[in-house]
Amino acid sequence: MIKSDSIPEFSSSNSITLENIQASSDDVLFATNMGHKWYGNLNSWTDVAIEITKRELTKRGMQITADSAKSLEMAILSARTTSGGWGFRSYVELKVITGDGYTRKFRGEGPSPLLNRSADAAVMRAVTAMLKDDNILNYLGPVNTDVR
Repeated sequence: MIKSDSIPEFSSSNSITLENIQASSDDVLFATNMGHKWYGNLNSWTDVAIEITKRELTKRGMQITADSAKSLEMAILSARTTSGGWGFRSYVELKVITGDGYTRKFRGEGPSPLLNRSADAAVMRAVTAMLKDDNILNYLGPVNTDVR
């Protein structure tokens, strides 16, 4: 398992809807190395970002529902990987839109000697960046940050 960067501790009893808005279901070239090509699916990666978000929010007391008044629309917009030296370094860009219209792109970067782990780490770090954003945290609120 890839260790996540630190997400601020908070708790909330609110509910939220998480929605995949990545319209493309096409595979995209995200890595090449010594003549080999690797493809990934932005829609599927968005599903992974949503699952990570769901895990982190439910750990903090939030309920994920299909019809909440609050929502996060999410889409992985791009993914690419470079290779060299000891392994791979993946980069993803995650777009998030809150139900009240706040829009922001978060970047995640993941180094690893294994290609798949670098891509997974990049997605996880983009979600972590989202869950550190003060506007996102305020939208999720009210939150209790005195959790111990």
